[in-house]
Amino acid sequence: MLEQLTPRVWHLPFSQEQDRPSLGYIRGENFSLMVDGGNDPAHVQAYQKALLSAKFPLPHFAVLTHSHWDHCFGMSALDIPAIACAETYQSLRMVAAWSWTPEEMEKNIRKGALPSVCAPRIRWHFPEPEQIRVMLPAVIFSGQMTLDLGGCTCHLIHVPSPHSRDSVIVYVPEERMVFLGDAVYQELKDDVWTEHPDKLQGLMEALEPLDFSFGQPAHQKAMSKQDLLTWFQRRIEKTKP
Repeated sequence: MLEQLTPRVWHLPFSQEQDRPSLGYIRGENFSLMVDGGNDPAHVQAYQKALLSAKFPLPHFAVLTHSHWDHCFGMSALDIPAIACAETYQSLRMVAAWSWTPEEMEKNIRKGALPSVCAPRIRWHFPEPEQIRVMLPAVIFSGQMTLDLGGCTCHLIHVPSPHSRDSVIVYVPEERMVFLGDAVYQELKDDVWTEHPDKLQGLMEALEPLDFSFGQPAHQKAMSKQDLLTWFQRRIEKTKP
């Protein structure tokens, strides 16, 4: 079921058990935007069913917050253009060329290209992983892109992040909110969550000038701007000797 966040913004909430990030829905007067592409086709279908139940039009576009599997492996079930930053496009172009046989998955794990903790979850969602189809975004931007949905603008901003080099946030100034994706989280490196205080500081500096009341991370409940910045500062302080 959709959860309303502001007068023009909803989302299908995250599910830790199903590896599902929050999927956003921003409804303008002329167009609507989906935030992230789902972890598998069933996730996208659940999102679309929730929109139809609410008697909302299906989105015209989708924007990807980054290239990790749980945010984009559902895109094969979408028939709308996806938007992504250039770094996300580059990552997905590489992954799209992979063979998903068990042997190739093991090779990618050994190379460090696929985290071993993610492999069993991908297999759970795709019992026949050879059927994985990684779709490439149709619209590519660098730095920042603005969409006018009609009475509602969405600023897609490539930000510094400890989580990934291609993190994008979706800032909706009229609604005073921001979809944060996984930008707020640590990096999963060699199957260990690793903090990068310099990149977290960069994320703080990117968010501080924006006028928003709350941010919606992909895998937890929404947080006020002040709570977010305080959380970041505590994490930075923990890394100091």
